[in-house]
Amino acid sequence: MSNLPEKPEKISNKVVDLLVNNAFRKNGVDIESVKGNLLDEQKQEIKELLEELTQQVEAFVKQKPNK
Repeated sequence: MSNLPEKPEKISNKVVDLLVNNAFRKNGVDIESVKGNLLDEQKQEIKELLEELTQQVEAFVKQKPNK
């Protein structure tokens, strides 16, 4: 039986949130104060980064465990 959950998308979203929040915290970024100061290009870059991280996490979760 696999140790992976039945709904891997829930895990992948949590992992992505954790990674993004951790990166912001490590760099001293207060998310609420920055939201209004971002340029459209920066917002797009963050969205693309989030999508890339989501894809990587989903690929990792879908990997079959080696036995």
